[in-house]
Amino acid sequence: MTKRPSHPYSGCSGDLIASIGRFGLFIVLAALICCFLPLPAQAAVPPEQQSRILVLNSYHPYYTWSDNEINGIVETLQKARPGSEPIIEYLDCKFFPKTDHFDHLRALFAHKFKNVKIPLIMAVDNPALDFALKYRDEIFRGAPIVFCGINGFEPVMIAGKTNVTGVAELLDVRGTVEMMLQIHPGTREIFVIHDYTSTGLATRRQAEKDLKGLTGRVSIRYMDNLSTTEMLRQVKSLPPTSLVLALSYSRDSEGRVYDHSRIAQLLGEQSPVPVYAGHEEQIGHGIMGGSLLGGKLHGEKAAEMALEVLNGRDIATMPVYTGKTTRIMFDYKLLKRFNIPLDRLPYNSILINRPESFYAKYTTLVWATIGTFTSLAIIIALLAVNVAQKRRSSRELAAKAGELERSNAELQEFSMIAYHDLQEPLRIIGGFVQLLEKRYHGRLDRDADEYIAITVQNVNHMKQLFSDLLGYLRLNRKERVCAALDGNDILNTVLADLKDSIEACGAEVTFDPLPTVFGDRSMLMLIMHNLISNALKFRSESPRIHISWQWNGKQQEFAVRDNGIGIAPEYHGKIFHIFRKLHNRDKYPGTGIGLAICKRAVELHNGQVWFESEPGRGSTFFFSLPPAA
Repeated sequence: MTKRPSHPYSGCSGDLIASIGRFGLFIVLAALICCFLPLPAQAAVPPEQQSRILVLNSYHPYYTWSDNEINGIVETLQKARPGSEPIIEYLDCKFFPKTDHFDHLRALFAHKFKNVKIPLIMAVDNPALDFALKYRDEIFRGAPIVFCGINGFEPVMIAGKTNVTGVAELLDVRGTVEMMLQIHPGTREIFVIHDYTSTGLATRRQAEKDLKGLTGRVSIRYMDNLSTTEMLRQVKSLPPTSLVLALSYSRDSEGRVYDHSRIAQLLGEQSPVPVYAGHEEQIGHGIMGGSLLGGKLHGEKAAEMALEVLNGRDIATMPVYTGKTTRIMFDYKLLKRFNIPLDRLPYNSILINRPESFYAKYTTLVWATIGTFTSLAIIIALLAVNVAQKRRSSRELAAKAGELERSNAELQEFSMIAYHDLQEPLRIIGGFVQLLEKRYHGRLDRDADEYIAITVQNVNHMKQLFSDLLGYLRLNRKERVCAALDGNDILNTVLADLKDSIEACGAEVTFDPLPTVFGDRSMLMLIMHNLISNALKFRSESPRIHISWQWNGKQQEFAVRDNGIGIAPEYHGKIFHIFRKLHNRDKYPGTGIGLAICKRAVELHNGQVWFESEPGRGSTFFFSLPPAA
């Protein structure tokens, strides 16, 4: 049996189970005898130990998947509650998958925690959830359970149980296989590797369900219950038209236990074809990549839910989280080994092991480029000043409205021409800077790399600035096409466009049924898009956004309410002004034009826009529109 070192988070049960593996049933019998012997009087339990979160880990220390889950849990809890020390117990179910030692653990835990109040149990992976559900009411007196890492989750698993929620472990099998077929179009067969533990079989069932629609496109072959030696022999004999997909594999038919990184290393060494996987813990050890599930992200999400319960939220209002927790990742070394060009990868892929390079002789060019951008920024500022001056003049010289209208038209025409003339050198400079970064990054000193990064950042900001300024100028030139429109259809289209941003920050977006509205579809979508984007940008830790409306007797009033960082009173008169940014650009990127665009678009519909805000409590932006009738 593999010898396992001690672990910084290991509890007494982890040591007990490891001892069972080394010394056999002697320790078990000794523990049972001790349970029935009279115990000496015990000292009072210190106050700091009287109430502590219990984390049940299904496996053993140094098993990377569950270690990462534990790290995510502990870091999240300690960040929210500095000084907190959760109790972590290991159930060792990789080495003892039949769980016939659970009764002994029940007796041990009943003794250990009889004077300790457990306010919440975190169950890490399937065996821990089974243990918690079976013995909670006996040992832990109905403590709420928050789980993570549950393979093959179905609601029936917790049917009839109260005070239970958590995060389901859903591998993105379909997404990974679709990427495999896109990157390797000549693939004829995918060999799926998994073990025959409850976890491995659960991942296979999920794969079979997810891959049903691929019939006819590629052959899917699942491995038999084999020893690791026989499995590697089959992998080694695969033809060039095959690929390997590694699901959950930690225990073979002979009882040998493997960590994610070790099995990835063996597959990488033996497989003549690319190996893809489902877990982030395998990247960098021999697999090509995939849409990977990370244990740390899983643990963090579960800990966030646990904190909500501890802070008083009713657990009955918290459904099991089945959302996306994967990241698309690839190993650059494996891409080079199999001659896979980077342009075949999805645009949002994360690359590891990519060599850093940059050549020192281009430092002068970098500074010259920065100087060019500075000049362009001055030109943009001058254009913005001209726009502002013309607007002020139009208010002061109302009698000359016709002349000012022509002047504004000429200015807008000039701005449009300047935009297109300046866009071309900006595009060329951006292309050269990106080429230099790609080809020579790392060959200079650290300062040069930083200068290049600053240049790239300013290129992107300048492009966004040009785009937003053009959008603002086009509002006055655009011919409005007004019609009666379905407000729900407009909002759903905007939410679909913002789906990735909403999922990325875990925002909860709700809305009341919206009425028919009268206006220009593109402008109304622009208003709603900018207001919701602002709410997502200036969000709180658990962002919530709600869209509603009411009839005020004359107009339709719409509201976009959030629970974000809010707006300080001294800025209330400035936020609708063009180029007025109230926050640090590095933390809250943007150009300061979005709300000015919203205000102008609403005014072109004969409406008004205003807001209410309280720092730290969120903001509500309102806008009114004439009735559709």
